Amino acid sequence: MSDIRFECVMPREDDARLIMMWRNDPDTLRQSFHQTSKVWEDFYSEFIRDYFIHPSLPPLFILLDGNRVGFILFKEIYHPFRKQSDISINIDPQQRGRGIGAQALKKVRAWIECRGVDDIIAEMKVDNEASKKAFERAGFEFVKTGEHFVADTGESVPVHCYRLSITSRNEPEKVFIIAEAGSNWSVDGEEKSLQRAKKMIDSAAEAGVDAVKFQTFRSEALYVKNAGSSGYLSDAGLTEDIHEILKRNEMPYGMIPKLADYCESCGVEFMSSVFSPEDFKAVDPFVKRHKLASYEISHTHLIELMAKSGKPLIMSTGCSNLNEIAWAVDIYRRNGGRNLTLMQCTAKYPASIDCLNLQAIRSLKKRFHSDVGLSDHSQNPVIGPVAAVALGAAAIEKHFTLDRTLQGPDHAFSLEPDELRLMVKMIRKTEQAMGSGVKDVLPEERELYDYARRWLQATKAIAPGDFLLEDGNFAILRPGSMPRGAHPMYIPEIEGKKAIKSIAEGEGVTPQDVE
Repeated sequence: MSDIRFECVMPREDDARLIMMWRNDPDTLRQSFHQTSKVWEDFYSEFIRDYFIHPSLPPLFILLDGNRVGFILFKEIYHPFRKQSDISINIDPQQRGRGIGAQALKKVRAWIECRGVDDIIAEMKVDNEASKKAFERAGFEFVKTGEHFVADTGESVPVHCYRLSITSRNEPEKVFIIAEAGSNWSVDGEEKSLQRAKKMIDSAAEAGVDAVKFQTFRSEALYVKNAGSSGYLSDAGLTEDIHEILKRNEMPYGMIPKLADYCESCGVEFMSSVFSPEDFKAVDPFVKRHKLASYEISHTHLIELMAKSGKPLIMSTGCSNLNEIAWAVDIYRRNGGRNLTLMQCTAKYPASIDCLNLQAIRSLKKRFHSDVGLSDHSQNPVIGPVAAVALGAAAIEKHFTLDRTLQGPDHAFSLEPDELRLMVKMIRKTEQAMGSGVKDVLPEERELYDYARRWLQATKAIAPGDFLLEDGNFAILRPGSMPRGAHPMYIPEIEGKKAIKSIAEGEGVTPQDVE
């Protein structure tokens, strides 16, 4: 194969006429969703209107040895988590059979990679073997058999759907729910603390969470010696020096493997935030991913260690602005860090609903092109998590306790077991309600789609040779149980033209019924 290159299609007549000529080829029409030949007066306005609405992926001519031999068209597809685009390809009829399509699809991938697209989706008629082979040779994977609705005929055409995943980033199929044990496991005596921690793991697993997260720290590695007391802890009745409070809640390193094993036996993932390089070394062998607490977002050495571990990182962003987050993300990525999830977080305990700033989930996702979740310190078990999931959150973290009346710094604003179960239940129901993000006619809507949606229907019997006139012999009506007609957008293609077939009263009228 000679050298294949690409050239942007321009919104001008010469480019449009060449594409229309290729599209009107009989073999192309047979495999097209729109089988009527394009007419210049209509096609040029369609070309200008529809071909250039995807700024990051404009249409391309395929060049072979400098000559135009085909074109590729992209159309954006909405997805709640990933940036997706539909792709269609058409080869000059004189150049078919040479493998140009497959080669062009392979080569265009590098160009697509630079434009932030996660997936390329292709649909083709189930009997279109040539396209099927071309896309498979180019690395596209078969996804499913579905239907493509053709608005001008009212038909639903069976199609094969193929996908090419461009990014290595793998969006979670479901929201990752973290039950944050915080310091709520801690009680006098290591054995008692271990037993309480295990009861918390049991409770969280029963609630249906994905992970239980602890905290591993040493007080001397956190604050200066004369740090004094904390305002928020004093409000909670803990007026001692911060070091005394932290010392009581230090997790013994020897407890980490025991908790990790117990989490595994309960079917949940063990996690722990770490606060120093020494903590990191103790925890790293026992976790699948790391968690960086909000106050550690400026800890350069800790971020570097997490990046070099090769494991995913969940980074909380409480008490940070965009510049500080960007600095931390840059250190993580420059040191080889991949698979980053940022957590919108308000560093207030408890946080009131009006300071959760959930819109920051969208801002962070757009700015850093990463997954974003919510670390929620509010006391409400539903509002923050459900709204965050609706905004596209990939993870939810929430403190929990066995009993909110227990003594300790985190119990008072934590969820109790019943509330944790409710939160998980409502997150999963919200996921179901979110759907795929692709706006289409659902199977559940099909009956009323056919019966009650308005289409172009004959209001009296129409004979071959009759002129079709809106409100004369056809109108925009609901068909009920009669065969439906075309979408009303096709009135200009029907109005005033002669019928070429008999159409009974009530039956649908389509562009295929006229000269």
